[in-house]
Amino acid sequence: MTLPIDPIAGKVILLTGANRGIGLATAKELVARGAKVVAGVREPSRMPALKDVLVFPLDVANAESSRTFVDSAEQREGRIDGLINNAAILLNPRSPVLDMTESDLLSTLEVDLGGPIRMTQLVVPRMLAKGYGRVVNVSSGLGAITDMAGGYAAYRMAKLALNGFTKILAADLGPNSPVKVNSLCPGWVRTDMGGAEANRDPAEPAREIADLVAISADGPTGGFFRRGEPADW
Repeated sequence: MTLPIDPIAGKVILLTGANRGIGLATAKELVARGAKVVAGVREPSRMPALKDVLVFPLDVANAESSRTFVDSAEQREGRIDGLINNAAILLNPRSPVLDMTESDLLSTLEVDLGGPIRMTQLVVPRMLAKGYGRVVNVSSGLGAITDMAGGYAAYRMAKLALNGFTKILAADLGPNSPVKVNSLCPGWVRTDMGGAEANRDPAEPAREIADLVAISADGPTGGFFRRGEPADW
């Protein structure tokens, strides 16, 4: 299918985990489309300098940091048009689920699930007040129940729940809401997390993420996508 998208020149897009990999590629793609990017990173000094990208510190696992980031972005730009929840961690992926530590589980859930929920709760009411908004959750096929297998236990469970959050939020907002929320699987990408043998360049999912944050009013909400196509949950 061809997703219906609108131009996003001038739109203000918040992007978490923006300093490397898929996040950095997405920032570049959004800038190329004329958007204003507000990048959230734990260490702003590690964010490469990009034109039209405003950088603020952000720890998505910390409520105060998240609120300060969103408040700063809105005060600086006057509005928030899009939110891309990209920040995530992957801990001890080869550990069998019976050997998974409580620390690994809780840390992964706090960042990979709690972070997007926290950011969305801060941002969506502001979008509703302005009558427009787009939320994109960067999930994973590893969290698809139809493709569930061993390994990556904490990461899989966090992404499975993130997909569930996407569906719940879209249902709560309703099909006619001016705010749309979707998630996607970026595939196996050559990043620090994906490794050098991965079969996708970060620029490929970056284009797909940018398309979802640019979705038209008649576009889908509450969907899960892979390579621009609807995917099984």
